[in-house]
Amino acid sequence: MKLQQKNMNRRKKPKPIRQGVIVVLTGFTLVAIFAFVALSVDTGRIVLTETRMQNAVDAASLAAAQEIIAAVYAAGQGQGSASIDGNSIAIAAARVMAVQVAEANGVFIDPDSDVQFGNRNYDDATGTWPIGWGQTPFNVVQVVARRTESDVTAPDGQFPLAFGWAVGRSKVPIQTSATAFVEARDLVVVLDFSASMNDDSSLKSGLGLTQAENSLDAMWDALVTADPVWPGTNNSKFPSTGFGHIDSYAGTYISSSSTSTIFNDLHLGDNNPDGSRKYPFPQAGRYNSGTPKNKPSNSTSDSLWNSYIYHVKSHNNPYKKKYGYRSLMDYLQEHRYSASYSEDLWRTPHYPFHAIKEGATMFLDFLTELDFGDEVGLVSYGKWAVQEMTHYDGEVNIDITANPITNDYATIDTIQRRHQAGDYSGWTGMGDGILKGRELLVGDANDPNDDGYSRYGARPTMIIMTDGQTNQGPSGWSLPAGFVWADWTDYDGDGNADYSTSDWKKQYAFWEATQAIDRGVKLHTMAVGQGADRDLMEAIAFAGGGIFISVPGGATVADMESQLLDAFRDIASKVPPAKLVYELTIGE
Repeated sequence: MKLQQKNMNRRKKPKPIRQGVIVVLTGFTLVAIFAFVALSVDTGRIVLTETRMQNAVDAASLAAAQEIIAAVYAAGQGQGSASIDGNSIAIAAARVMAVQVAEANGVFIDPDSDVQFGNRNYDDATGTWPIGWGQTPFNVVQVVARRTESDVTAPDGQFPLAFGWAVGRSKVPIQTSATAFVEARDLVVVLDFSASMNDDSSLKSGLGLTQAENSLDAMWDALVTADPVWPGTNNSKFPSTGFGHIDSYAGTYISSSSTSTIFNDLHLGDNNPDGSRKYPFPQAGRYNSGTPKNKPSNSTSDSLWNSYIYHVKSHNNPYKKKYGYRSLMDYLQEHRYSASYSEDLWRTPHYPFHAIKEGATMFLDFLTELDFGDEVGLVSYGKWAVQEMTHYDGEVNIDITANPITNDYATIDTIQRRHQAGDYSGWTGMGDGILKGRELLVGDANDPNDDGYSRYGARPTMIIMTDGQTNQGPSGWSLPAGFVWADWTDYDGDGNADYSTSDWKKQYAFWEATQAIDRGVKLHTMAVGQGADRDLMEAIAFAGGGIFISVPGGATVADMESQLLDAFRDIASKVPPAKLVYELTIGE
């Protein structure tokens, strides 16, 4: 009984009192929750500040880069140098612009320490576009916004935390940056090499007889000065004394209509002691390889002189029956314009072709001075188009097939200058020129393994030039069903096409342009002279997002040349808009 009572007493012993535990735990939990809330609030404020700073430097770097672009364009208008270096007014203006734009967005930057410039160029070895900071010419701008100073009241002071005491930190540094660069271009220049490119220097020139005479005289003088000789000899093709009685610019007038009589009166049949003709016809042409042919045989020379005589006695202009340097130059341009007939016409200033050469040379010189990493390829067209990757003419031997879009501007210039109007027959196959240009840039759309030669990270761009009306196209071609002109040529946005044509050859040229546009190629166009198809060229430029330049021609070849220099300079200076590369750093 006593034992039972003892056990009962044990069971009734009171438990320890543990009052206040919940309060303590709640206190700790609230502190932790408050810390997380405080951190969340300050984190949100930091992110908003970073975003504002990033937006500011994005806008500031783009605005600063626009000052460089504006300076390049001004150089294209003949105002200043295209080379942008530390002494350039554009760089000083870019710094000021960066500060103003950042300030307008409520962000402080130091123009001296927070704005830097560099050069972005292509590295063949790595296939990348590294930036050399401080290297000229400048085509890259970086703008940095810093809040890194310990004094939070300074314009670039660290960001104060509203609840920093909760995390043991009262401020944090923040830094953002943005880099804007002027995009390099891969440019393919598509030039009209048709026979009409010598019309302004022939006797039928629309510029008038005086201009034609001046051009013909200049052509003869250029050939005499160049003094090309027959292969394997020292015998001049164009002696300064002429050929028999073809011995003056104006020419010897012979009233006879008998070819043989004229031939004899001009002494074109006179022989050297060895029996060869004393005055061989001065052009024999080239083989398909480009090698110039040897001096023509007596019979071939006689036949060529007789053709010249027939031309002069038969045509209806002031030089009818006048046998001289002018009528000889006119004959070569009219009937023997291609290199397969006349191997040395490329040496002459025949127009408008010579003006195109001068413009292309200036264009390449501008790119050399600019040095923004642009590369250039060349396509020429007559009846058909040629991607100009090789050139051999007995004097130069060029092969750039491994890299036909190149920064070797001098080689491209050499190729284009050693051609002549009508090199690829006398017709105008612009559509094929655009096709070959597109394939050179971005490859054949039907071949998945062909990406062309344009570099990744460069802007593919084509410059298309003509002085005439396209009149060639593939046999049996027709505009694909479903093609809608308004999709491409609605200039005013009213839903209707502002250009269309029923001429299938022009349709073909435009169609090839749209195929290039669909592959991301920007198209600029140039229409030269009164006979050029301005409507088509304007439509192609509009569809291709480029610029259209009309070169009317003027009253003289000098006018033409000046206008073409301006046109090529304008296109060369039309660099793409700046693009951003983001770089974001948040200080610790």
